Amino acid sequence: MIQKEIQIRFNDMDPMRRVNNASYSAYLEVARVAFCENFIEIKTLEDIPFVMVRVEMDLLQSVLPGDKVFVTIWVSKIGNTSWEFSYKIQSANAEITYVRAKSVQVYFNYHLGRKETIPDGFRKILESEFQSI
Repeated sequence: MIQKEIQIRFNDMDPMRRVNNASYSAYLEVARVAFCENFIEIKTLEDIPFVMVRVEMDLLQSVLPGDKVFVTIWVSKIGNTSWEFSYKIQSANAEITYVRAKSVQVYFNYHLGRKETIPDGFRKILESEFQSI
């Protein structure tokens, strides 16, 4: 599991003084970038070995100005060419869960322009981050 603190920015807010629903997708992206930084050597954008094909979110409670929140990411399912990341956006003490989410990624070779079977080395990385929570 990887956990990253989220900096709530003024432009994340909507007129109701809460984080706008669209901003939560960006918070999930922060977690995916952290995953890449931890496990993949990326020199160019084409080195990112996946394309996201699905995302779903359950917004459980609004994040308000001043809330200190973290996003946590882990691998929750592994297939032949795809895998699922699960996420939680929670308060610093994990007492409040604001968002639960999942995304599906397909292993993709941008240099060749096609999806591929997850290679053994990358599968081992995914398995090391697997949690069945």
